[in-house]
Amino acid sequence: MSAEAATAPSAASPGLSMVQAYQPTTFLERGVAVPFTTPALLGARARPATRGGLEILVPNPAGGAGVYVLPWAGVNELCRPTVHDILLGQRVAALRSVTPASVRALARDIAAEGMAGRDAVAAAHAAVESDRQDCLGANFQLLLALVGQIEPAELADLGEDRTRSAELECRARRAVARIGPRLGRIAASLPEVLDEVARAFAGIGAPAQAPPPRIIRLMAAVGRLRADMAAWSMERKDDSAGQADLIAAIADVTLTCAERTVADAHAMTEDLAGMLRCWATSSAALACRISRPEWLVDGWEKICLIWRCADADAARRSALMEMTILLPVLPREVSAWIGTPVDVDTVWRFRAEAPRRGDWPTGGTLDRIARNEALRALEV
Repeated sequence: MSAEAATAPSAASPGLSMVQAYQPTTFLERGVAVPFTTPALLGARARPATRGGLEILVPNPAGGAGVYVLPWAGVNELCRPTVHDILLGQRVAALRSVTPASVRALARDIAAEGMAGRDAVAAAHAAVESDRQDCLGANFQLLLALVGQIEPAELADLGEDRTRSAELECRARRAVARIGPRLGRIAASLPEVLDEVARAFAGIGAPAQAPPPRIIRLMAAVGRLRADMAAWSMERKDDSAGQADLIAAIADVTLTCAERTVADAHAMTEDLAGMLRCWATSSAALACRISRPEWLVDGWEKICLIWRCADADAARRSALMEMTILLPVLPREVSAWIGTPVDVDTVWRFRAEAPRRGDWPTGGTLDRIARNEALRALEV
């Protein structure tokens, strides 16, 4: 499944563009994390090019400020991609909308085709089912919330016991049918509209949804990583402590912003009838607002997995160096998203000052591709 990868970006062709002071304004400008398996493309992001096509942004292998920017068509100047990466890059380049959700869906499809190894095939099918359950759970919780807001007496006798069941769902849908006239023009298409809204909320779920859906689980993983980094820094007084401090600092800012955007999206469900009425004319804008947490944590899953898969002390020190290289930049747009200034420059000055060792993780090309394919099986 793999073609031999070439050297890391530090030895790239002098024709490649290196952006030294990389501080994107928007999340779209930052690009979407693409789960490539070629070592030189690890941590790369994709974004629409100004003149059409797709641009790839590859992090500075030394871990400092700056990224390499190149068109997907010119990726061979940087490395020899694996077959998996060639297919993935081609399909991402054909996307009409490059978002974390659309890239994840494409990458999962390619993994299901066997392009990232056998383990990733099973993981891709399991991810499809997990996403389906998240969507069903969001639909059910939104349905109950709608009934509770419009006709609370309908569910009053249930108390706190509102476990998802076919009987309860049938009861809620009967209630919605009765109260349909109060919802105006959307009454006839309510089930379809509710399904669309549930798909938008699937990643973060409805408030208090259990089990927690994918984005909420990922935020919890970032929180555990933040705690691990703080503990590592307290226990070590060498260069690795500075790397751990950097990861913890950026994880903390990212989580704070993600939690605010989740709360903002969940607040929209406090008037579900009003939201459903607006959906017909403003679905794109509302869906974009709901998707903000996913943009914020985009790229963190791989960072968490690299740490989780490093068990021995030496492996964890190497992982810390690699994780600092992969840390996502927070665009300035995040301040508008949460309604509070976020000093992204201070965070990235911290990155410039953090100790680093070497240019790129050591190891043979094939071994590193195999490691990256193992990560794919864990993150699809």
